[in-house]
Amino acid sequence: MRQRGIAVITVLLALAIAVLISSEVIMRVYQGMKRSQNHFNTQQAWQYALGGEAWARQKLALDFEEAKRSGRKVDHLFEPWALPAQRMELDGGYLEVEIYDMQSQFNLNNLVTEDGAIDGGQVIVFKRLLSELGVRPLYGDFAARWASYRDDTDNMYGKDEYPYRAADTQFGSVTELRQLRDMEMKDYERVRPFLAVLPVPVTVNINTASPPVLAALAGGGAGMNERLKAFLQKREQQVNGLLSTDAFITSMGIQNDDLDELLSVSSDYFRVRVIAEYAGRKAWLESVLFRDSDTGEISLLSRNSGTRFTFGNSDMQLESEDTGVGSDDKGDKGKKDDRGSGRDSEPEKGDNAPDEPSE
Repeated sequence: MRQRGIAVITVLLALAIAVLISSEVIMRVYQGMKRSQNHFNTQQAWQYALGGEAWARQKLALDFEEAKRSGRKVDHLFEPWALPAQRMELDGGYLEVEIYDMQSQFNLNNLVTEDGAIDGGQVIVFKRLLSELGVRPLYGDFAARWASYRDDTDNMYGKDEYPYRAADTQFGSVTELRQLRDMEMKDYERVRPFLAVLPVPVTVNINTASPPVLAALAGGGAGMNERLKAFLQKREQQVNGLLSTDAFITSMGIQNDDLDELLSVSSDYFRVRVIAEYAGRKAWLESVLFRDSDTGEISLLSRNSGTRFTFGNSDMQLESEDTGVGSDDKGDKGKKDDRGSGRDSEPEKGDNAPDEPSE
């Protein structure tokens, strides 16, 4: 009888162990399936995001063909590519795409010439922009010396508690401004939406540029704000865009003959931002595209999938709230101008964006 009891206990113990093992196997299989499903959904969202980039390429290509057909080589805020973020419902998710003209912003690499020397004229324009935004103009000199190919920072950063060296080459990202001497975060956040980093010096498109950038190009002087507001109103009325930079130079009463070399009415560089979702998984993609002004061929310069962002953030109203430039433009067209002026929505750092496949 005693042996039978031991046998029963042994059987029950073996059964319990088998149940525990089976439960663990089932749980691991379930978790593996969930991981696989999440990975699949994330990759599908990433493919949707790439599709958004391809859609933007098509928009820019069609715009080039239309300009070629009509003979009006201009890029302005009333064209289809410049519409606010466009949402497309897809199977199992959605896609949001927005295209920004990067030549509506000030290019930090304009601060140096192609041979790496500091461009004094562009430094003056950048310092004016900083002043328009309520930021210390001294950062303009620091930024130019940071990007200059010559080692002319006089060891400004090597004596800090945590020393580092200046780049002594072109800017690779707007975020490099945070490394400048005494740069405060509030100043960086204020100026960031009006800046771009492009591989070569470029002109500013007067059809898409924001009021602070235009004010920096025009310079100071009595009645500048009134003349700038008049120009912005004139620009809003030109639904086919301004065909010549003379419209800006004349409206602002500028006597500088060299200014025309800094301006244009068309653009070659565009930033595409995409938010895609599939089955609850999201992907963020920011791409920089170059469109050849002669052939219309579109090339990918960079992709960034590691930063979250939203569309239509409040910092896009910065110039009307904080700088006083263009503050009378409160209507729908004014809002369209703000979006199209190339100012970015607020980024949010994220860690679950899908890894970008190697090219």
